Amino acid sequence: MTRRDIRREATKAAVIEAAREVFLQRGYDGTTIKLIADAADVSPGTVLNAAPSKAALLIQILQEEYEAIQESLDRLERALSGDVADRLVALMQATLEAQTRHGDLFAAAIGHAWLWSDPVYDETFGQFDMAWAAVRRVLDRGKADGELSPSCDIDQTLTALQDFYLGVFRRQRRERMDASQAAALLRARVELMLGGCKP
Repeated sequence: MTRRDIRREATKAAVIEAAREVFLQRGYDGTTIKLIADAADVSPGTVLNAAPSKAALLIQILQEEYEAIQESLDRLERALSGDVADRLVALMQATLEAQTRHGDLFAAAIGHAWLWSDPVYDETFGQFDMAWAAVRRVLDRGKADGELSPSCDIDQTLTALQDFYLGVFRRQRRERMDASQAAALLRARVELMLGGCKP
């Protein structure tokens, strides 16, 4: 890399870090490109060189968060025991705890992805799928071990579990549920879902 490339990467990293701080302080809707530029001590044009929009900045920040969630779930999966429902609830609860730490940012990305069809926001669901690789493996193993019916469609089950999860995430935020209430709701929904997949 040339010195210019190194400076450009350093500036981009500074913009991303400034964006993270401003998003966490002001929320997604309260954040502007100008506020990010001021926090990074660069021009608004420099911010837009780092990412083409505020949404793209948010998605870049959440990419790191989803990668951390994936690593955490992969480690947790190896330590889990119990039946399929127990393992799924543990993984989903760990995801919920991680997303709750920066709930406003995840909610903004998920909410905008539901409202608009935009490749930038669609990336949110791609990141979510990546983070949930451990959940898919638990379903696959449950089917292979006979805990789930041979006719259980893993893709459809995973999609339904994600929908259930996102509903719990939304309710936890809206109703200000504590962790134990959210975990109970997750368990109820997982057991309901898996009821149709039992042999």
